[in-house]
Amino acid sequence: MTPFSPTIEQALKAFTDDHPGMTSREQAIAAILENWFTSHGYLPRTVETGTRPEDLDASNDD
Repeated sequence: MTPFSPTIEQALKAFTDDHPGMTSREQAIAAILENWFTSHGYLPRTVETGTRPEDLDASNDD
């Protein structure tokens, strides 16, 4: 995959570091695009229960 600008690459790295469930750059890009498309009306919002895997971290532990 062609790299983005250094600032975008740095942001992608920070995003994947903050989301332990992300195992690849491609997963991060897909999650970011899905979030953006949904929040801007290009994808329908789905009713989900629970926490999405990419939103899980130590603060979610019961």
